[in-house]
Amino acid sequence: MRKLLFVLLLLQGLYAGLQAQSLTHYYYNWYTYFGTAGINKHWSVPFDVQFRMRDGISTKGQIMMRGGLQYMPNKKTGYLVGYANIPTYSPALDAYQPEHRIFEQFIYKMEKPGVFNMTHRARLEQRWSGQKTRTGNNGDLKLTDWKYGNRARYFNRTLFPVKKEKQPTGFYVALQNELFMNLWGSEISDKFIDQNRFLVAPGYSVKPNLKVEVGYMNHYQQFASGDKAMNHIVHFSVIHEFML
Repeated sequence: MRKLLFVLLLLQGLYAGLQAQSLTHYYYNWYTYFGTAGINKHWSVPFDVQFRMRDGISTKGQIMMRGGLQYMPNKKTGYLVGYANIPTYSPALDAYQPEHRIFEQFIYKMEKPGVFNMTHRARLEQRWSGQKTRTGNNGDLKLTDWKYGNRARYFNRTLFPVKKEKQPTGFYVALQNELFMNLWGSEISDKFIDQNRFLVAPGYSVKPNLKVEVGYMNHYQQFASGDKAMNHIVHFSVIHEFML
C-alpha cells in the first residue's frame, strides 16, 4: 500500500508540473474496445480498436487498430509482440496521416485479493509516421516522406473493488497512468517527454470476462513544434476476454 501511495503522489506531482505550463485545451470522446482472444493456457491474442473523436462524434480524429501475440508463462508475467495501424486526421490537410508501429512489451501483475489489482506494463515501440503534403498546381495530396522514431512507454493500472458490507458488488474504480518517452534518434520528435495519460474510471463487471467503464482522462501532449496540449477526454471502454 505504501508503494501505491508513493506512485499516486508521484503522478500527482507530475500532473501539477504539467498544469503549470502554457497549454491549449481540447475536448474529446474516446470509444474503445479491448479484447483478449485466448488460444490456450499460455498463449493469447490481445487486440483493441479505438475511435478518438473531438467534440463527441462530430469531428474526425484518430483511429487505432492494434493487436499482438502474447505469451504468459504464469499468471503474473506476460510477453507480447504486436503491430498497430493508427491513421490520424490532420485538419490542416483535411486528410488522415498514416502511422505504423511494431512494439514489444512486458507485463507484471500484482494483487491483494479484495483490496486491489495492479498491472505494470513496459512497452518499446518502433514507429513509422507518414508525411503527406499538397503538391503541384492542383494541390494534389501525396505521401512524400516517412519519419522513424523509437518510443518507450510505462503504464500502471490499478483496480479497487467497491464493496457493500464487505461483500463485492461488481463495481470498481480504475486508476491508470501512462508516460510516453521519445528515445534515441527520433525523427518524429526530439522532445523526451512525448505525452502522459491519467485516467479515473468507475467500472462494472458484467461477467467475469466482460467489463464496462466510463471515465475521465487527462491527456498531456508535447509536440515536435514545441506546442503543448491538454486533452480532456470522456473515455468509454469495453474490456472482453474469451477463448477461441
